Amino acid sequence: MFGFEYIIALCKIACNVAFAIVTAIPTYYCWNCIAPKYLAFCVPELYQQFPYWHIVGILFLFTVIGEQIQKLFPTLVDINCENKNIGKKYG
Repeated sequence: MFGFEYIIALCKIACNVAFAIVTAIPTYYCWNCIAPKYLAFCVPELYQQFPYWHIVGILFLFTVIGEQIQKLFPTLVDINCENKNIGKKYG
């Protein structure tokens, strides 16, 4: 069993990278087509054209940061529902 947790972690990282690669395809085309036309007045020219692999890296970084935040704050809202009338007879 030694090393099994490392294999699972590597599989999880590989899935996150694959998700970032697939998600970056529409993001790349949408950003690079929309930003120069509609955001030219407010976004600097440097940020109007992103290379594909930069978008993959950004999406992967957001995934990792999101997982870490989720580990730090597992529940922001905790809802408990108690029924205090259990055992009482009505009638």
